[in-house]
Amino acid sequence: MSYLKTFLRNLFLLVGLFMASSAAAQQYFYLWQNGNYTRFDRSQVGEMPFTVMGSYLNIGGVAYDVLTIDSLTFTAPVLDLSDKVVVRYAGNTASVTVPAGVSGVTYQIQGAHVTLTSANTVDELEYVLQGESSDGSLLYYGDYKCKFYLNGLDLTSAKGAAVDLQCGKRIELILQEGKDNYLKDCAGGVQKAALNCDGHLEIEDGGTLTVAGKTGHAIRSNEYLRIKRTAGRVVVTEAVKDGLHCGQYFQMNGGYVSVSGNQGDCIQAELTKNPQDEFNGQLFIKGGKLDLTVAGNDMKGLKSDRNMTISGGEINIKVPGNGSKGISSDVHLFVNETDAPVSIDIQATGDTFLDAATGDVKKCMGIKVDFNMTVGGGRIKVVNTGKESSGIKVAGTYTKTGGTVEAQVEAGVVK
Repeated sequence: MSYLKTFLRNLFLLVGLFMASSAAAQQYFYLWQNGNYTRFDRSQVGEMPFTVMGSYLNIGGVAYDVLTIDSLTFTAPVLDLSDKVVVRYAGNTASVTVPAGVSGVTYQIQGAHVTLTSANTVDELEYVLQGESSDGSLLYYGDYKCKFYLNGLDLTSAKGAAVDLQCGKRIELILQEGKDNYLKDCAGGVQKAALNCDGHLEIEDGGTLTVAGKTGHAIRSNEYLRIKRTAGRVVVTEAVKDGLHCGQYFQMNGGYVSVSGNQGDCIQAELTKNPQDEFNGQLFIKGGKLDLTVAGNDMKGLKSDRNMTISGGEINIKVPGNGSKGISSDVHLFVNETDAPVSIDIQATGDTFLDAATGDVKKCMGIKVDFNMTVGGGRIKVVNTGKESSGIKVAGTYTKTGGTVEAQVEAGVVK
């Protein structure tokens, strides 16, 4: 046993030297245990000391028993395609492979436009989208929850949404580790988004997704939209309407989301028609990082039709749009640190905006709350330099029991 520990210790020391030199171009490395991996950002890990006579390896403040570590690698995991329905795009053509063990899936192909239909209501099927086409799309019909892997997909549609998931159930959108994915729809269409989901959309895993919405939203979910803790990077480069738009609620647990070039709100959680829907109209930020630019006039960075709760994460919002708001809650706003540290920085540089339809003059604001705002923790900084702009404006009661707030605060009642 001591020989094995010494061997592993020396092995990891060599790996550490390799990380510091020849692997300098690699941003991440992966620690494998029992077939599963944990990803680490090399720039944030620092030194990896051994403890307890070489029995444990400390990575990012967590001690790992060296006997449970299978390996450390610098290459991203390879996706196993053997049991998955695979859609491959190649220029003006596409192909579909359905494994023999998968039942109930049919498809049609016109050029690089693919329609998948699943009649399977027993198995949680897995689909893989990969390859490139400047005139292709994916339209999916199904009645059962499923998973879609984006495995190096570069898809531009010339006649509608790039990916349209017509399924009212839960869809896991998995950004394959180490892969970059790009989606763009056509301009002047009738589609609701470049990436559209009729049900619940959950985005996860460490790849990247860059989306441009040429007709409506960039990403739209008819029901809740979750950015999971494991998510990598989601980048919206443009949208005629909102960057990310969802019914029911929006929840961000981790990952990185950037929205710019949009003419609507950056992220909006909208009320559904069913008042009994869970967390209806609410928005939750529990972790991760947000970089938002509100360039449109009379628009919002984070917008909730009901309560908004920020309990973790780093939020950076630039508001150059006239009459626009960095954060806007139609009911209450709660800021605390129950999930992770909170850091909110907002620059409100827009001027006033005249609403031609109503004749109302709207002011640029860092934060606008229509009822009450409660700050129990975290750090909030709002710099407002636009003409007649405001820092934080609360129609009801502003209560601060913890944290730090650097901003001009206007409220009906201050506690």
